[in-house]
Amino acid sequence: MIRTGIRRAFQLALRRRDRWELEVEEEIKLHLMLRAEELVARGATPDEAYRTAVEKFGPIAQSRARLLDAARHRETHMQRAEWFDHLRQDLSFALRTLRRQRGWTAITIFTLALGIGATTAVFSVVSNLLIHAIPYPAADRIVVVQQQPSKGNNTGISVSITPSTPVVNAWRSRSHSFEVLQPYRSMGMLLRTADDPVPVQATAILPSFPAFAGTRPLVGRLFSDREIENKAQVVLLSEGLWRERYGADERILGRTIVLGDSSYT
Repeated sequence: MIRTGIRRAFQLALRRRDRWELEVEEEIKLHLMLRAEELVARGATPDEAYRTAVEKFGPIAQSRARLLDAARHRETHMQRAEWFDHLRQDLSFALRTLRRQRGWTAITIFTLALGIGATTAVFSVVSNLLIHAIPYPAADRIVVVQQQPSKGNNTGISVSITPSTPVVNAWRSRSHSFEVLQPYRSMGMLLRTADDPVPVQATAILPSFPAFAGTRPLVGRLFSDREIENKAQVVLLSEGLWRERYGADERILGRTIVLGDSSYT
């Protein structure tokens, strides 16, 4: 309790550290002054009273640090409470406004939906082309080449045709616009297992494709040109399939697996 005649100023939450320190210093001085006045009233001299008050107060540096920490926690708590209170008020006001103006609310929601959809579409394109481009060397120079019908398409829809093997061979031997052409053909297949068949995505490539993609086998080797010429039934497992289905077992090399109705080594 503060005695009559002692005046104090109570302030709201302080937002700067120097103000915290000032308030803490005032708290310490006030405590020492009150203790010294009490000792003087008991007959001690002012110097003795102040010295005794400091001794009973304890280490001033540690007390100052504790008070500063308490002020910081108080400020953080008040800021958080103030932020949530403002958020609650804003949400309440927004909901009341939306209930009163339902037509405007419907138009706003529809506009937001269109804007979010368009933004998502644009971001998907930017993400695929710029942020998360394909993980190939010189990814910004890679394009997909396909055929399109020159006539007979009256649907108004862009139609792409997967080029046949003779067309691809002609492109590879005569093209001067591309540094290299790497054909591939993807197809869904079923990997036969002891349990139910597992759907997998299979891709037919040439032996030169891994070098083009900047990758190499973790275990085993790549395809050879002779295997391509002889149409050998050989496969190269992706790392994900190798680890998930076969537990990263290196003894898988040379074993036979069944894709669709055919056996592959």
